[in-house]
Amino acid sequence: MIPQTASPPLVPAGADRRPRIAFIDTLKPREISFLRDIIAFLEPDYDIRFVHSRQEAPLIEAISWADIVWLEWCLEHAVWATNKFDMRAHGKKVIVRLHSTEVIDGRMPHQVKWSAVDHLIFVSEDIRDELLRQMPDLPKRVHCSVISNGIDCDRFAPGATPGDPHRIAWVGDIAMKKNPMLALQILRRLVDRDTGYHLHVAGEANCPRTARYLRHLIDAMDLGRFITFYGRIADIDTWYRDKGVLLSTTLYESFGMNIGEAMASGCWPVVHDYPGAAKTWPAEALFATVDQAVERVLHAQANIYRSFIVGRYSLTRQTEAVGRLLGRESNAFDAKRYWTERHDSLKGSIRSVGHIGMSEAQNLQDYALNADYVRTALLAKFPKPQGRVLFDAGCGTGVVSAVCAELGFQVIGADFSETAVSQARTRVPSGTFIAQPFDQVRLPPVDAVLCLDVLFHVVDDTAWRRGLEMLAQNLKPDGRLLVLEHFPGTPSDASHVRWRSLDRYREVIAGLNLTLSEVITYRLPQLGAEKTLLVLDKVAAEVPGVSPAFADRNIAVAAAS
Repeated sequence: MIPQTASPPLVPAGADRRPRIAFIDTLKPREISFLRDIIAFLEPDYDIRFVHSRQEAPLIEAISWADIVWLEWCLEHAVWATNKFDMRAHGKKVIVRLHSTEVIDGRMPHQVKWSAVDHLIFVSEDIRDELLRQMPDLPKRVHCSVISNGIDCDRFAPGATPGDPHRIAWVGDIAMKKNPMLALQILRRLVDRDTGYHLHVAGEANCPRTARYLRHLIDAMDLGRFITFYGRIADIDTWYRDKGVLLSTTLYESFGMNIGEAMASGCWPVVHDYPGAAKTWPAEALFATVDQAVERVLHAQANIYRSFIVGRYSLTRQTEAVGRLLGRESNAFDAKRYWTERHDSLKGSIRSVGHIGMSEAQNLQDYALNADYVRTALLAKFPKPQGRVLFDAGCGTGVVSAVCAELGFQVIGADFSETAVSQARTRVPSGTFIAQPFDQVRLPPVDAVLCLDVLFHVVDDTAWRRGLEMLAQNLKPDGRLLVLEHFPGTPSDASHVRWRSLDRYREVIAGLNLTLSEVITYRLPQLGAEKTLLVLDKVAAEVPGVSPAFADRNIAVAAAS
């Protein structure tokens, strides 16, 4: 526990110098702290101090010096600092980042003075959900965000040749929490089938009791020649490259950096289904029994899941989210680049247009349900679609375009990505697909327009409004526009997503000669989230005084499926 002394005066933030951030991590020194990459990202624009101490004097000095106080881990130092100092009154921004230990193993979050904190960062949705179960009023007391840990995908990359699937990596401190005993059970079952399997363990034995038990069990199971212990590996990125499988047997994680780093390095993930794992990792990678783990290992393939990490947990996404939280100026979100890279990296996978964290089968099931609602709404307006022209704005790989073509519509689609458009052309040979932002495609008025899971990816409000105007202009009188949206009610920390409200849609469409005929809300069983299909009809006769913004069709809208 940090000793208690009288509170010193705090120095207010200065305006004639670079902003100062004090990072306080009482658990891990800088070289192994989870803050390393965040610090490297911020160093060009901030003066930074890193404090790894439980002593009061250096903590007080750092807090007094800083404009922004970042308390890594919601432990004793966070309780002490928030209760002892009124940092916000001195113009200081206070950030607490919370991992799993604080929620699962202790009561420290209940003792923090949250009114003294500006931002609480969770590193995973599961840990957020667990703390909010304990403290449901917390979002009323402090701004809460989920910013997942980021993987440096330039550093963690596959080797020149695929890793050997018989070389299984296990990474982490050798302690009860990491459950290495389960790894031995799986290894024994594997070598009974094939003596070529070998478990490579990277991590320190911090728990003597666990280490002694493992030594005993390895002897009892005759596994000595099938397992190698390396201790802590400095160049862990290089170490991964000849491994084909990452086995994680942990009892719980807030995130699981070793899993993400191994996947980015090309390893096949075999992950124990700990509480919250399904919210973080692909469902098909999880196992509950030894038999399931063995089957998963036996089907290992190289470099299948790197695109999952690049798309969902890249270091760039983490640092951009931190930059936004700090109010740091950054370049605007480049939608075209994001979606081009995503389609290129996930080519052939429905995850390129669906939910990147779900399996192919789960995405297909959710897409099928979306298509059912779209089909019903189209046929209600156009019982005989033959000869009708439909524009699929942000068509992606043409999954829904194909459904519409089967109904009899003449389909035109547009998307940023040439990769996606190429797949759409293959999927719907009768359609016309254009590699352009949807608002830049010049069309005669069409009978129907689809804009499915697209507009919440237009992060600029002006561009979003202009996008809706362009969709309305593309419709014939008495035409139908279908917009598929999420209305979760809370902001997104993802750079490529901006949620808006149904009321905001009502406000904008009121001036677009459109009628909101129906609002259909349903729940996707795989994603577990509500979707809303807005059914909009254009009035049969044009109304004078339509927005003059329609005259300018050359403003780019950052949109994609």
